[in-house]
Amino acid sequence: MSIRLTTLSLAVLLTACTHYRYVDPDTPEGLECLHKLHETVSACEAKVKAQQDNFDSLHETQARSTQQCEHFNTLNMPNACPPAPSPTTVPNYCRSGFDEKYKACGGRVEQVEN
Repeated sequence: MSIRLTTLSLAVLLTACTHYRYVDPDTPEGLECLHKLHETVSACEAKVKAQQDNFDSLHETQARSTQQCEHFNTLNMPNACPPAPSPTTVPNYCRSGFDEKYKACGGRVEQVEN
């Protein structure tokens, strides 16, 4: 059991040291393709950030509303103030398939061991 745990720990540490280097394509067409890919990813990430900011703002408003309700609940009525819902996390799917798209533009993704 101890050997398996040590091997697993070593595997995790080795995996944690693996990095990737992105080598841009050499052709003007490939560079243009890559430019469009980066623009698409950046626009997508801006939308995700805007959605997350909206959800965060809504959650803060709901939490303040609950706090105000509790403050003014002078009769201490149970369940008078609904709890604020849990914060929402917007998934960031913008880089899904990025490596394949990068390669389709003529770029290379190389594994670098540290």
